[in-house]
Amino acid sequence: MKKTIILALSIGLLFMATGFAMADRGIDPVPETQGIVTSTTIDAVGNFESHTELAWTTTTSGGGLSGVPPLGEEAAYYETVYTEDTQSSGTGLILYDKELDIETGAQISGQYNVEATKQLTFVGIDGARVYSDEFIMVSGSANPTATGNAVICPFGADVSSQFPAYCNRVSAGSTIDMTVANVRTTSTDRFVMPSGDHPVELNHDILVTELVDGIPSQGSASAFLRVLIQEGSSGDPANMTERIEFEETTAISGDITLFEKVQHYESGMVR
Repeated sequence: MKKTIILALSIGLLFMATGFAMADRGIDPVPETQGIVTSTTIDAVGNFESHTELAWTTTTSGGGLSGVPPLGEEAAYYETVYTEDTQSSGTGLILYDKELDIETGAQISGQYNVEATKQLTFVGIDGARVYSDEFIMVSGSANPTATGNAVICPFGADVSSQFPAYCNRVSAGSTIDMTVANVRTTSTDRFVMPSGDHPVELNHDILVTELVDGIPSQGSASAFLRVLIQEGSSGDPANMTERIEFEETTAISGDITLFEKVQHYESGMVR
C-alpha cells in the first residue's frame, strides 16, 4: 500500500541577554577578507555527483590559531563547517541548481558568512536513485570581556559591565534518498560581525514537494538540529552558570506530498 505523507515543521531556538546568560558576541574579521562564489546548473539525462566541503576557523587570540589552546584573555575562537554530498545511482532525469556564497568579512543582521541554496529535481529510470546529504555547523568560544569593548550600543553596559565566557555549538542538516525527488534546501550562518550588536545565527531549511500536481516525491527524507549552550553569567563571567542541550530529528519515507522543516538558531546580546 502506498503512503502519502504531508508534514510541515518549524523550530527556532533563540538566546539573548537577560542580565543573566549573555549569549554569543561573534568574532571580528581578519584584516584581509575573502569571498568565494560558485553557481552550478545541470539539465541532463544521466548520472551525476556534486560535492562541497568548507572548514573555516578564526580567532582573536594573541598566539593565532597555532596558539590555541589556551584561549587568550578576552579572546574568541570560532569555526564553521559546511558540506554537501549529492549523487545519483543509475540513470535519471536531472535538474540541479546550486548557489554557494562564502564571505569572510563582517556581516550584520540579514547578511550571512555562508549561504547555500540547492534545488534538485530527479526522476530515476529503472529504479535509479538520488542521494543528498547536507550539513552546517557553527561553534564559538570566548573568554570574558568588557561589554563596552564588544558592543556599539552605549546602553549595553547597563545590562552587564562584563560579557561572560561561553562555549556554544549548533549544527543542522538533512538527508534524502529518493527515486523521484523535488527538493529545495537552504543553509546559512553568520558569526563574523562588526560588533556584538548582531546575533550569531544558523539556519537550515528543507522542502520536499510533489514532482508535478498528483505525482509525489518517492523515497525518504530526514532533518535534524543539535544545540549545546555553555555560558557564564553577568554576575560570574568566568564560570559556567548555564548549560543547555537540545536535539530534534524528523524522518519520513514513502510517497511524499509535502515535507517542510524550518530550523533556526539565534544567539546574541541584542536580537
